[in-house]
Amino acid sequence: MTHKSGVVDNDPVEHERGSGLIGTISGLLVFLALMLFAVQSLIGVYARSMVTDAAYEGARLVAGARVDQSDWIARQSAQRDAELEVRSLLGEFGKTISLDWSQTTPDTVALTVKARPPAFALASLGPAALSLIEKTVRVRVEQLQ
Repeated sequence: MTHKSGVVDNDPVEHERGSGLIGTISGLLVFLALMLFAVQSLIGVYARSMVTDAAYEGARLVAGARVDQSDWIARQSAQRDAELEVRSLLGEFGKTISLDWSQTTPDTVALTVKARPPAFALASLGPAALSLIEKTVRVRVEQLQ
């Protein structure tokens, strides 16, 4: 670079001052976006895992040998108790789920759990941004022998 005085300035620092700031900020924003996506994905996987575990536990409680499977009232009572257990296993998230026992047969207990996964990074995109968790668990009825 040549000054008015005719002296050549070979120091590149003067005319490149501040040019690294834009690259640094954009790199940081890309990194933060990737971290938010990764954390949101992990929370979704964890929620799906917890829903599956809680559904299995609820179905297992109803299918257990302690419940008289021939007595409709006893089975309904066991389903109510299992619903409370499933919701307690899921904590605050358990208040937002729906449970369905309609696929239950005399030989198997089937519990379908539907839930919207928790979100923080993609919450601004609305409920369509996250897929619905829908798990159906089937457990054979235990028979005393």
